[in-house]
Formats: sequence, C-alpha cells, structure tokens
Amino acid sequence: MAVASKKEFRSSALLGLGAIALAAILWAVGANVAQGLFQSGITPFELVEARATISAVGLGVLSGLQTRKLSIWKNFQINGWILMLGLALALVNFTYYFAIARLEVAVAIVIQYTAPALIVLWIALTTKRLPPFSVGTAATAAIAGVVLVAQVSGGDVSQLDTIGLGSAFLSAILFATYTLLAERVGMANDAVTVMLKGFIVASLFWIAVQLPQGFPTSLIQANNLLGVLFVGVGGTLLPFLFYCWGIQRVQADRAAIAATLEPAIAAVIAWIWFGQALTPPQILGSILVLGAVLILQLNQKADL
Repeated sequence: MAVASKKEFRSSALLGLGAIALAAILWAVGANVAQGLFQSGITPFELVEARATISAVGLGVLSGLQTRKLSIWKNFQINGWILMLGLALALVNFTYYFAIARLEVAVAIVIQYTAPALIVLWIALTTKRLPPFSVGTAATAAIAGVVLVAQVSGGDVSQLDTIGLGSAFLSAILFATYTLLAERVGMANDAVTVMLKGFIVASLFWIAVQLPQGFPTSLIQANNLLGVLFVGVGGTLLPFLFYCWGIQRVQADRAAIAATLEPAIAAVIAWIWFGQALTPPQILGSILVLGAVLILQLNQKADL
C-alpha cells in the first residue's frame, strides 16, 4: 500500500511539474506579446487591469461550466488569505509588466525569478531546517541559469534602468509571496476557485484605481485587441491556473524553481520574435534551468 501511495504521489508530482512548465511557456509568450503592446502605446497600468479583469471573467465562466450551476456564488467568501493573494496577484502583474516596459524581456524576467531563492530561504527560516539537497542544488542551478540568460554577470549593469530594476526585484518578492499564499489557500480549495477569488480581488483593485482616469480606449483598438485578449487568456488565466494546480501537487519551492523555465523560453522567443541576440551564455543558462527542473524530477523519489 505504501509503495502504491508513493507511486501515485510521484505521478501527481510529475503532472504538477508538467503543468508548471506549460505555465512557464505561456507566461513567456505572453511577456513577448505584452512588450509588443507596450511598443504600440498601451501602458503597463492599462494592460494589467485588462489582464486581471479578463482572467476574473474567464475563470467565472469556467467555474460555471465546471459545476454547471452557480452554486459557487452561494456563500462566496473572501477571507484574509484570499484578499492577500488577490492583492499579490494585482501587484505582481503590475510590477512585472512595468519592468518589461523599461527593460529587455529576459532581464526583467530573470530578476523576477530570484523568487525561488526567496521561497527556499523563507521555508528554511520558518521551519528552521535546511532544504533538501536536491532543492538547494536545483535552486542554485536555476538562479545561475537565469542570470546567464539575462547576461547580468557580463553586461554593463550601470546602463540598466534603475526604476525598472527596482520594479523587477519587487515583482520577485511578490511572486514568492503569491506562490506561498497559493500553496496555503490551495489546501482547502480547487485551483479554479482559488484563482477565481484571487483575480476577482485583483480586478476590483485595478478597476477602482482606473475609474478616476476613465476607460482605457487603447485596449480595444483593432490593432491591439487580439494581443490584449491573448495576454488576458493565454498569458494570464491559463498559466496562473496551471501554476496553481501544479503547486497543489508539488511544494512551493519546487514549483517556483520549475517556473524558472520561463526566462529561458522567453529569451528564445525574443530572439525569434524581436531579433534579440541569443548568445552562448544564454544558451548555457537555459541548459542550467532545464537541468534544475530535471534535478527536481529525478530526486522526487529520494525526497519522499
């Protein structure tokens, strides 16, 4: 019985890592689409509001289809943990896009993905235990990989936008916070319910901020609408749903490390899409990130 239970656990963890990898791919594509929208005149503030609202509406529809009734709205409660999760979602989205608007995609994302180290450190401090060797090794490889992807170690960092850098580091803190909160809230709720409540809070927050400034008409212009819809659905709703679902099957630190696939994928997409150079250090960094995810999977059994 114990063996069967472990096999089921490993299978569930593998599916979880797969879902997080898929989320990373969608986030990477969404980041590049977002950069294109910024170049067409949409501001990060406008896009993050649309992103949260589209996700909240889409998750509401998905929840209704899932239950085939509106029972989810009965006794619908948003407690303190959900409120914090929603605010973390709202702010991580804004700081993330604000950083992308001021930095190259790879640089902005690599800084955000110092989050795994923050999560590993937080868990070590709160549990007063060192992380498993596989997790520590994977976190180190992932961080080294994303630094190489951004080429921060070999570039002239003095020329980087300091406001953009600050926004990216704040995004890292918020991403770590969101991941830990999603793990906690997800213990008592399914992924759709967690994300629906979180994005309701996030969308209401940004709508309240936007109201005094009027409706952002640039979002519905013909040349922007398709991209905005993709960022809302393909770059937000689906990847956050996959990520939350994956967190419920692997620990928060493992989930955040697996999500570092995003900068490697984003660098490749930016190379193809925007013509940004993909150098040997970036290729090496991508290999390190893939290696980190592989370490997590190969050592899943050892850490049981």
